Amino acid sequence: MEQLRKYTWLIEKIRMAGKISHKDLSDKWERAVDYSDGRPLHRATFNRWREAIYSQFGIMIDCQRTGGYLYYISNPEEIDDDRLKKWMLDSFAVGNTIGEHLSIIDRIVVDEIPSGRYHLTTIMEAMKENRVVSVTYRQFSNPCG
Repeated sequence: MEQLRKYTWLIEKIRMAGKISHKDLSDKWERAVDYSDGRPLHRATFNRWREAIYSQFGIMIDCQRTGGYLYYISNPEEIDDDRLKKWMLDSFAVGNTIGEHLSIIDRIVVDEIPSGRYHLTTIMEAMKENRVVSVTYRQFSNPCG
């Protein structure tokens, strides 16, 4: 899980920048002390993460060599055209952002939102087995009726 958080952190920083140098990524990584303990992002680690991100998500982080060595996501459609992947990465990015600012966590207020995570595994397993799932819908604003 920790590696996944690091991968999504890297994807999000590159997405936000558009193109970014390894030095700038390493500087951002050092400032994210809750993840990095203040250490730089070594090039070998960065390259391993790039390979893992491609392997796990199909997202290619390439290097533009002209005009400076800048890293960018060369297939953004892999994220933009896949709603589930985009949602997952965006959800992790929000968690990462909050995680990077633990020193002010007492000033961050979030609402509890209704969640299907308790039943999601059961539903997903039923779908994989091609079983019929019956769901009764109740309006959120009227949970008793």
